[in-house]
Amino acid sequence: MSLLSLFIFQISYALLNIKQNRSTNSTEDNAEYNYGDYINIGFSEFELVQSKQREIDLGQKYDLTAILLHWKRPASVTRAVNYLRDSNLFKEIIIWNNNPEIILKKTQLHKNTSSLTTIRIINSKENLKDEAKYRACVEAKTVACFYADDDWDTSFYLKSLIADFRADPYVLHSVTEPYTFYTNLVWTYFDNHIDLHTGFSWIGCGSIFLREYAQQHIQYLHIFLKNNRSK
Repeated sequence: MSLLSLFIFQISYALLNIKQNRSTNSTEDNAEYNYGDYINIGFSEFELVQSKQREIDLGQKYDLTAILLHWKRPASVTRAVNYLRDSNLFKEIIIWNNNPEIILKKTQLHKNTSSLTTIRIINSKENLKDEAKYRACVEAKTVACFYADDDWDTSFYLKSLIADFRADPYVLHSVTEPYTFYTNLVWTYFDNHIDLHTGFSWIGCGSIFLREYAQQHIQYLHIFLKNNRSK
């Protein structure tokens, strides 16, 4: 064996011993976290129960009403209603019918009306357009509202959006696809002199906001756009 080969062999042997020692020490040091097929995530049973109770408390404090607008797509509204009802995440579902030429009834959504007891339909005498989203929320009996367009699938992130809202309920929580999100940033405004930090968010892909904010929004509409409701 040459000197170079002997040197390489000695180095390899030394590294192997170091690796084995680290593995042994790691196993001994973390013995309390080693349960064979189980992993100790570091939380006691009490902490898990406490966290679950906090989740329940937040759910009761910040209960939700789902809002849907109807214009001329009853089939789309029906699909959305069925999903929202089956999710068991809402105290009530309010459908605001913006089309004064149509009288929307529960029987048009489902033949078994007994399963639609949590659904309320408001037939508007005029088309209030986007204002109707906030009008419907004001009619809610809960402290907050969830809104999404009737043709948008929110099932992939609805629970996460609700959890996000309950962690910080005093801001608008909404979801959009990337292009719309970055487009919305164009309408973001800052002014430290007047403590201004505001922006725009497209709420049709799913959003949650407090009912009191819906009331406030309608008041602003009547103050600042009272001479031009079309905006």
